[in-house]
Amino acid sequence: MFRRSDRRDDAADASALAARNAATQGFLALDDEQRAAAEAVRAAEEMGTARRLGRAWADVAAVGDAATEAYLTATRDYPIVDGRPTSGGKAADERALREIERARQVIRRFRDEHARVLDEAAFALAGLPRAVQEARTVVVTARAAVQRAEAEGFRSRRAARQLADAEREAVALDDPSLGLRELSAATQRTIDLARSATTLAEEAPRTAQSVRTALVSIATRRSAVGTKVERIEPAMSALRREFSEPCSRDLTGAERAAAEAVAEADVVIAQARRAADEGEWDDAADRVTEARAALGRAEHHHESVTDRLAELRAVREDPSKEAADARFVLRDAQRLVVDRGLVGRFGPVLDAQSVRLQNAQDRLTGPHPDYWFYLSELRGVRERVRDVVSEAREAAAR
Repeated sequence: MFRRSDRRDDAADASALAARNAATQGFLALDDEQRAAAEAVRAAEEMGTARRLGRAWADVAAVGDAATEAYLTATRDYPIVDGRPTSGGKAADERALREIERARQVIRRFRDEHARVLDEAAFALAGLPRAVQEARTVVVTARAAVQRAEAEGFRSRRAARQLADAEREAVALDDPSLGLRELSAATQRTIDLARSATTLAEEAPRTAQSVRTALVSIATRRSAVGTKVERIEPAMSALRREFSEPCSRDLTGAERAAAEAVAEADVVIAQARRAADEGEWDDAADRVTEARAALGRAEHHHESVTDRLAELRAVREDPSKEAADARFVLRDAQRLVVDRGLVGRFGPVLDAQSVRLQNAQDRLTGPHPDYWFYLSELRGVRERVRDVVSEAREAAAR
């Protein structure tokens, strides 16, 4: 039969042990929460997604550290010996638990306040190992794709270069000195480069077929452009013979420039064929693009001369038509600004265009009038009037 004092001691011991257990459970929970928050803060700072977060966290962590110290002090100063607590331990444990609960509340408030930034950082931190593994996997896939394309005779210089860059980036993934931000960036670069290499390698057969087709079409175009270039000299002669010198002054040298562009195209077309013969399809595609650009310049010179001749002959045939077109546009604009009540703002501008139009007509004198100046002036009038119409409509809409 137990003595009453023994029962009281057993009850006191049980209560003290329960307090120690509660303090211990609280301490373990605090440790987990504080460690997780600290890792998220570190990740956010390393990734550059938060400024001054570390300083705010330092104050919160200090509260957690103080609570931890209170718990450790209680366990050190009031140990449990042979399953029996030390006198005064219960009160110390309860004080420690109160500090622990307060610290956990402070940490939770901090996490709630910075939830978005911390959650994103925690997600990135948790997902980084998977991303690194994915980067290594896509590099292997890219290497296989490049090797397969080369074995089939479809070498891709771009794919090989992207693969080499991806492999260099992948080496950095094993660098222990990299911070989270640098490692994340290196991982993404590796993935992007490797995927690009894979795509280019898989597209290499289509690139090869495209180049073969392009080489045929570029040869046909080259022949047509050569014929056009031969027409430049007769067109220039007609311009000089039929119209005053200012009408063709800016076109001087067009035939030479066109011939040089065709010669450049011939060189790069030959380079494209050699690259194709060697299986360098990317290089061949680049040369085809250059050849097209050169032939485009030659065509531009041809069209500048022949179009000028046609335009000047048309305006010489009926100068009044161009003037009538310009005058119609001008009058339409004048009606618009009157209807919108914007005469004070735009009327002087339109009046100036009317004077400009009349001056252009007045200059059509002599045996060889400057039709090109006339045509350019009327086009300038129409362009300026269109600008006024656009501005007037915007002003009226406001």
